[in-house]
Amino acid sequence: MAPKQKITREQLLEVAFDITRKEGFSAVTARSVAKAAGCSIQPVFSPFDTMEALRTATFDYACEHFMYEIMEKKDRPDFIACTSRWVLNLARKEPNLFHLLYLSDSFQGDNLWNVMMGYESNSKMAAVFRESYGLEEEECKDIFLRGYLLLHGIATMIATNHMNFTDDEAAEMVKRTVEDMVAGASGGES
Repeated sequence: MAPKQKITREQLLEVAFDITRKEGFSAVTARSVAKAAGCSIQPVFSPFDTMEALRTATFDYACEHFMYEIMEKKDRPDFIACTSRWVLNLARKEPNLFHLLYLSDSFQGDNLWNVMMGYESNSKMAAVFRESYGLEEEECKDIFLRGYLLLHGIATMIATNHMNFTDDEAAEMVKRTVEDMVAGASGGES
């Protein structure tokens, strides 16, 4: 009799990520992961002590997966625009994953800036943003946060099917708003 194949932590996270993509994060249960992985429930709890540990690891896995996608474009001159379009595309084409990253309890903290800067992609964007617009640190933080909230508001409307902005419309709206904020911070000069 052949030995049973060991299910790895990485395989379980890939399964949980795929379930989230197709059915939503709430569909990630011990039973659904075990069924999709072709195993019993016991191997699910081998690398994860609790369901909460699996759910937290799934969120972290998704963040790492997407940060890699975003950082592939980090040296492009249009890095900020590429990232904005990436967020809009995620909202439009992968609403369950957008919900996991931006609308679930997984994205928590008492200070949005500190939570955001915990991700390399956001730190890189903020640095490019500050340099591109010649902003002081506090101005950058303020304008970057407001632009981020606008972008995610639009993306949320797309993901929840309340509004269907094109990527060009949304990107232009964010760009103009950010340029207006930069002009206001520099006393009317952009």
